[in-house]
Amino acid sequence: MSHRSGPDARTVGIMADPGLPEKVARSVVRGLEEDLRRGGDGHPGGWAVEVSRETLPLTGEGTIPLFDHAPRLLEEHGWDVVVYLTDLPRVHEDEPLLLEVDLEQRAALVCLPAMGADLFRRKMRRLTDVLVDAVAAADARRPTEAELRRALGRRTVRRAGPGDGDDVVRAVLPGALNRLRLLAGMVHSNRPGRLVRALSSCVAAATATGAFGIFYASIWNLSDGLSPLRLLGISAMVVAALSTWLIVHNGLWNRLHGSSRPWREGLDNASTVLTVGLSVALMYLLLWAVLFVIALAVVDADYLAGQLGHGIDLFDYGHLTWLAASLGTMAGALGSNFDGDEAIREATYSKREHQRRLLADG
Repeated sequence: MSHRSGPDARTVGIMADPGLPEKVARSVVRGLEEDLRRGGDGHPGGWAVEVSRETLPLTGEGTIPLFDHAPRLLEEHGWDVVVYLTDLPRVHEDEPLLLEVDLEQRAALVCLPAMGADLFRRKMRRLTDVLVDAVAAADARRPTEAELRRALGRRTVRRAGPGDGDDVVRAVLPGALNRLRLLAGMVHSNRPGRLVRALSSCVAAATATGAFGIFYASIWNLSDGLSPLRLLGISAMVVAALSTWLIVHNGLWNRLHGSSRPWREGLDNASTVLTVGLSVALMYLLLWAVLFVIALAVVDADYLAGQLGHGIDLFDYGHLTWLAASLGTMAGALGSNFDGDEAIREATYSKREHQRRLLADG
């Protein structure tokens, strides 16, 4: 994907991991070219922006060696600057890492999860503009903390580096609030809805069990006697139970033995719990909707009123399917035994996070 501003335009190459990073990269191209053109750096040809869906292999430490490959990438693609977007969460000096930039290599790496889950496309556009300007100016003082704060719309950004033995400047986001933003970004990158598609056997078992329960008058009377608060408690219990089963059965829990950064591994587990929990909650809601339609189609209203001993409305059907969905979700744990463990792990995490965990487990 390429947008040319003129025959003498310099080119920014945005490399992106598959999934969310690629979507973000393609969404900011046109606006980024406009921002760079308004920047007026004195180059008559302006800037062109190209997006490449390309990945670099992780190192043994689970990092992306962009700066080792930057000269080759610039030469092969004819780029003047390369910016790499990844959904791999990183830390530096015990704080969430936002970016790394090497002015000499004309390359920068941005970790999307550190931006959180709100308006990150707009933030990414402004941040890339700042990075390209800094590389083009070859100014070792840039990007400044003030520039990064304006790009992100927040106050807490700290510039670190260059470090010993390299020319890499890093930006970290210190503080507990930024760790929560990193957690939100990790869950967003995992895209919880993908796990539902990987749980085909679990969903099938839950649907079959829930639909079967709709035919039993005992379920009708039991649901009619339960308060909404009690049904809500049952729903929370079965969602938590199935989520726990999926995490334990598929080895998704990250053990913290001997960890030098317990908060980082704790963040891994928190993102796993939230990703799986949101996926199971989504499955529960979809199951309820399907069972609600089945109940309306199968259970005659007059017959249901006769069994319950009072007039009924849609809320009574809702109560019935609410309890049936809870029973079906409990049965989903049995069906999940037939879903592939590796497929579930791949669907739980982003591509890069899954690769990092495989390296850590190996």
